[in-house]
Amino acid sequence: MSKKSNSAATQLEVAWNTLISIATEQAAAMVNSSFSAVLGEMEDLSAGVFDASGTMMAQSVQGAPGHLGSLSLGVKHFCTAFPIKTLKPGDVLITNDPWLVSGHKHDITVVTPVFLGKTLVGFTASNCHTVDIGGRIFSAAGTDVYEEGLQIPLLKLFDAGKRNNQLFTIIQENVRSPDLVIGDLMAQVSANETAARRLTEFMRENGLKNLRRLSLAITGRTERFMRQAISAVPDGEYSDRIVLDGFDLPLHIEVKLTVKGDRIIVDYEGTSPQVARGINSVLNFTRAFTYYALKCLLAPDSPNNDGSFSPIEVRAPEGSIVHARYPAAVGGRHLVGLYIPFAIFGAMKEILPERVVADSSVLSAVTLNGLDNAGKPYVFTFFSSGGMGARAGKHGMSATAFPSNVANVPIEIMEQSIPVLILKREIIADSYGHGQYRGGSGQRIALTLRTQTAASVSCMVERTTSAPRGFLGGGSGHAARLLIDDASIDPKKSHVLKKDQVLVLETPGGGGYGPEKGDPHG
Repeated sequence: MSKKSNSAATQLEVAWNTLISIATEQAAAMVNSSFSAVLGEMEDLSAGVFDASGTMMAQSVQGAPGHLGSLSLGVKHFCTAFPIKTLKPGDVLITNDPWLVSGHKHDITVVTPVFLGKTLVGFTASNCHTVDIGGRIFSAAGTDVYEEGLQIPLLKLFDAGKRNNQLFTIIQENVRSPDLVIGDLMAQVSANETAARRLTEFMRENGLKNLRRLSLAITGRTERFMRQAISAVPDGEYSDRIVLDGFDLPLHIEVKLTVKGDRIIVDYEGTSPQVARGINSVLNFTRAFTYYALKCLLAPDSPNNDGSFSPIEVRAPEGSIVHARYPAAVGGRHLVGLYIPFAIFGAMKEILPERVVADSSVLSAVTLNGLDNAGKPYVFTFFSSGGMGARAGKHGMSATAFPSNVANVPIEIMEQSIPVLILKREIIADSYGHGQYRGGSGQRIALTLRTQTAASVSCMVERTTSAPRGFLGGGSGHAARLLIDDASIDPKKSHVLKKDQVLVLETPGGGGYGPEKGDPHG
């Protein structure tokens, strides 16, 4: 390599890492200025930097995979709805349309156009799970999307720096915790502005009038890296089938991967039809976790941007649980979408055994809604992780979210935020799948109310009948359980928790990897 070429590569690497640092600072700004535990403690968010065409150049180090992949697709919808000539400095855009961005209404996306002087040069964008969006409390019980709360179309939240007071009023009047919702929303606005300021400073320091050439160089390099990784996989067709609890009846995800040269086609033909409950995944969300799984398998060391997605084609039958047709209920879309990586890992476990992860527990979500002792309404969702699946050479981690990376909320935050008392939080011994490498253990959480008034409990817990699988001879983890006063309750329906009753959630253990030593079948 010539000195000139080496210098250009070094400059590109520096620029690339600068953009990643900008997006990471953006995410940190959201967390640091948050109002709710969902954003501030669980960090259910994403952040990214885009060029003027809506191409994602860099994303934050922290961030939920389903948000980040769908945020890339979502910004392109904003670009279509708001042509460059219609945008001005000070504009801030917003939507929570499930089909345009990340799959359910509780995720609010904020996009800020970035101007260098009077020229639009890019966008900063963020996505955050809001504590409430009206309608039903966060649940999978809805029968269509209209029940699931306020839908915000593609609109301007700020117009040339002027606040859209009518939209703010509509949001405030439709949610149960307006201070938390608006506070987190403004944290997104502020974080986007921070990233926009840093981006223009970077451009001025490097004499850039636009980001197009840099964007092409960055995404082109990533795309080449991904294509090389795909080319190393033998051509062929690889398939798997995941069985889920479903709502009233079991559901399944069918996947077939066709590898040909430097491209992959991922086809979900044969997957269960969409259902009249809020567990359906929209295509954006399905694509996001498809991209994520393949990147984990094939190119984990390359930064995430739109170049990673170019060699991957996703096909899914419209009207299925992985490509829900409007107005399907989608509130609990993670109960389907987060299992997509394990269908892909299952399909590739024989050909890439050293890279796959056995089935993990994914996230369990419980939302409590009621009145505190002062008569003030509260709503609070806590996510709880079970065991992560094992992989070649490593045991699975206990009480760790995967493929999502949403954090377990600390007990102190829960007890400070709502009138509950946590009676128990512990690792469930021997809940993991056995094998040469064992899966991670699940956790047990027990709580009761500190108020005279009963609370509504919305549950979204999967893997109660179909436990996380082990891979390549590993055993399955233990299934999840949800109880009130030692009596099992439906894990996807709403219930009432009365004073002195005890709610217990037991999350699943992760699957094991490889046959256990001494196994006669190993």
